[in-house]
Formats: sequence, C-alpha cells, structure tokens
Amino acid sequence: MLKLNQLDNISQLADLVICPLDSWDVIAVQGEDRISFLQGQLTCDINSLKIGEQTLAAQCTPQGKVCSLFHVILLEDRVLFLQPSSVTEKQLTALQKYAAFSKVKIHKDSEYQAITLLGEKSSDFISQELTTENISKSGLLLPNGMHISKQLTPSLRYLLVLKKEQGSALLKQLEDKATYHDDSLWNAMNIAAGMAFIEEINSEKFIPQMLNLQALDGISFTKGCYIGQETIARAKYRGANKRALFILSGHASCAPKAGDTLQLLLNNQWKRIGSVISACQYGDAHIEVLAVLPKDSQADDIYQIKEIEGSTLYLVALPYPLDN
Repeated sequence: MLKLNQLDNISQLADLVICPLDSWDVIAVQGEDRISFLQGQLTCDINSLKIGEQTLAAQCTPQGKVCSLFHVILLEDRVLFLQPSSVTEKQLTALQKYAAFSKVKIHKDSEYQAITLLGEKSSDFISQELTTENISKSGLLLPNGMHISKQLTPSLRYLLVLKKEQGSALLKQLEDKATYHDDSLWNAMNIAAGMAFIEEINSEKFIPQMLNLQALDGISFTKGCYIGQETIARAKYRGANKRALFILSGHASCAPKAGDTLQLLLNNQWKRIGSVISACQYGDAHIEVLAVLPKDSQADDIYQIKEIEGSTLYLVALPYPLDN
C-alpha cells in the first residue's frame, strides 16, 4: 500500500486508485427519534435531506465550538457520520449526553466502512461495475445499500460508504486493477479542496465559520435552534468572526501535525498567528496545510511552522468563495 510521501506531486497519481479510510470511523444514529434529535444537534438541516443524500455538518458545544466535523449520510434505518477516528470517543460522549430523553442509539458502527476511489478511470469503473446512474455531490444510495458521492475538487474522486462484506469484495475485485494508497492521500485531497476534518487535539477550539463550513453548505441559518446556534448566527449577522480556514503550500523537513503553531514573518520577527488543522507532505518535501488564520491574511505573507525549523509556507487560493 503506497503512502503519500512516495509521490512527488498529485500528477503522479495512477489512473485508478483505491484508498480505504482506515483512520476514519463510521458513527451510526438509530432509533425513531434520530431525525428530530439530530436536527437539534447539527449545523446542517437534516430535515431537508432525502434518503440517500449526504452533506457536511458539525456538532458543536453550547458555546458554538466544533466538537467534530463530518459527512452526514441519511440511510433508511440510520444516519451515518464519517469522521477521523481520533475524535470519535469525545464526540460520542458529547452526543450521548443529550440523548437521554430521546429514542436514539448512538454508536460506532461495526457494519459499515468507507473506501474512496480516485483517478481518471474511477468514473468508468463505477459506471461499469457499480451503477450507471448519475452520481452527484449529494450522493446516491444503491439498492444494495452502498452509498456513493462524488467530489470534483481537486480532481475527480468518489467516497463510498458500504457494508464491510461489500468493501472486502470491492477490494478483492480491484486487487489487480487499481493502485492501493493509504488514507494520507484522501487527507491530501481534502486539504486541496479546503475541507477541514477535526482531529481530537483541535476539538472544541473553533466555531464552524473559522473552518469555512458556511462556504461548503454545512450550516443552515434558517432551520431554527440547535446546540451552539446563537454563537454561529452572531458570527454571521454581526460579523463577530475574524478568522477563517486557509490553504498554505511550501516546504518542510516533515509534515506538520494537527494543532501545530503557524507563525507570520512580521517586521523581521516571527509572530504566532494561527493553528494547523491538517497537513500532508509529498516525497520532495513539499507540504500543504490547512490552518485557521485571520481573515485579512495577505497573499504575500510568509509563514513557518513553529515546531519545524526552516519551514516556509505561502497562501494558496481557496477553490471556493468565502463569506461570513
């Protein structure tokens, strides 16, 4: 199984790549109150989702700080969350605290797993082997229970959430047809897409707008009350938020870690300016980073990772427009 540091850049990616998300968990919310319960917990409007659709969403503290940020997938008998494994224990504890008076069951789902397909031939494989139906960003639920969604940024890629026996069969089917990567590749793709997923070290530190969730259709400002909604609404309507998520690119001897400190060169001195959300490194020591910085950060600013001597980074344009 290849790792990201075996590639010098993303252009070296094979035509068909399969990437099991081994460091991600699938969380299930089941029970007759699951939709009404989650409507009062998540930033998205889950009432507006149809069976088989997915969206990004966050679960927040009463102060509006993001505990976890994840894909939400609506199935017929449950709602699934897909998120980094490191934050699962903290997130489950936070959700279950509010579930005492609702008919819901919240648990790490042992039936499902997530696998991604990437590369120029991924679309052909899906249409020939899985489904001929059109697959959109919101996703498609197949008759066998497999869920597929498509993302175009930074290049064509598909996210599959499926039962583990289906996943084993798919991996075996692609054994001689596809290149296998670990999920450092998926992390790199999310960074290039400007999509932040929270590790445990960054949990409960940022409001959703600091992670650009409003630009990724992960916040509803019309659905009514939910945990943390007052702070999130104030950030939008009163301009209370002064920070945002940015992509940075540069070189370093190793990849930064989530929670590392980003410094800005100002008057020939390094000043603490932000925090690393996620990062990756290619084989030629090129690094890409998602970090929370002041919204007025400038394109010609020079940055470094405090914990990595000699690192140098610059801002890269986001692939989407940013507002409040």
